[in-house]
Amino acid sequence: MNRPPSSPLNPRICILGGGFAGLYSALALAKIQLLEQWQIIVIDKTDRFEFSPLLYELISGELEAWEVAPPYLQLLRNERISFYCDHIEAINLEARQIQLRDRTPIAYTYLIIALGLESRVPPHPDVLSFRRLADVKRLNAELERLQHQASLDISIVGAGASGVELACKLADRLGDRHQIHLIHRGSQLLPGFSPQTRKAAERAINKRRIHISLNTNVNAIGHQGDFQLQLQQQEKSFKETSHLVIWTAGTQVNPLIRSLPGGEQGQLPVTPELQLSGYPEVFVLGDLAATPFNNSAQVAYQQAPHLAKNLKSYVFQGSLKPFRYRHLGEMLTLGIRNSVVHSFGITLTGRLGHLIRTLVYIQRLPTLRQTLTVFCHQLKRLIKRQ
Repeated sequence: MNRPPSSPLNPRICILGGGFAGLYSALALAKIQLLEQWQIIVIDKTDRFEFSPLLYELISGELEAWEVAPPYLQLLRNERISFYCDHIEAINLEARQIQLRDRTPIAYTYLIIALGLESRVPPHPDVLSFRRLADVKRLNAELERLQHQASLDISIVGAGASGVELACKLADRLGDRHQIHLIHRGSQLLPGFSPQTRKAAERAINKRRIHISLNTNVNAIGHQGDFQLQLQQQEKSFKETSHLVIWTAGTQVNPLIRSLPGGEQGQLPVTPELQLSGYPEVFVLGDLAATPFNNSAQVAYQQAPHLAKNLKSYVFQGSLKPFRYRHLGEMLTLGIRNSVVHSFGITLTGRLGHLIRTLVYIQRLPTLRQTLTVFCHQLKRLIKRQ
């Protein structure tokens, strides 16, 4: 295999995407002293890192936006990492160049593609999605607008993790004012999760009187004052009226990926070492890598340090190791100060589960400074509440 020289002129590692895989890879690479002369650039279209598993706490007020979505420039101010807030227009693998919307093209020595998946565009422009900080702000604004409604009807499409967590948070925030309906096209709540986690979720949903419709498709959505949903459940068709509709089902791939070799299906072929097939100087992480793993935040979190070690080995002519994912368990929030944690055969629920989940996620925040700041702030809030 032809390898690039160990110390090229103006060596640069370019990372596309500032999510879990991208940002945590950059931080791991910045800690490698042998690469201290290398320029590390992270490019993302938003100016904040969004710790997506904790976005639900912004709905309930348990956390604040600065804790969950700190600006990249704040996170990286003491790191030897450059951040560009820009849109990626094209990736030229042959020329080793990235075309940006607002800057001149950037040449790279090594490339890390960690763009992740995007929310599928809802079938109606007034339907809300829930994946980014902007979605949280829009939902909060709608809830404020409808706060004078005596009873608030909300339909949530998708009963995966996002739909279930959001439904429980909204139910606790709204109290007796809510009528929440979870609509899922599949036959099972939380597909892919353990029976223990599903059982805890079902108990939380039933306790909050959240209605569930499984094996149900949304055929059409209209909006004239309220939303009118046309639903199909096997042979039965029926209508539903809601004040709000939130779409949490499905994702879509950045069109840039489909334009790359092997990316026609929305994922890129990678070696076990996470290198793009045919382009060993390019690494692919997270949702876009065609691997046998469930590409969750947990997978990306583990891939980042592994990628850093492999890239270092590749630069200095060492041997690369295949990535092996270790499933550490599952965690879901199921309402205000209520969660389920299932790990290594042990299941914790309620306030204890909430405490464990919160501490684990705070510990996994990108930098030690951010972790300590959020921990101290949450500790003060806990003492004040007690």
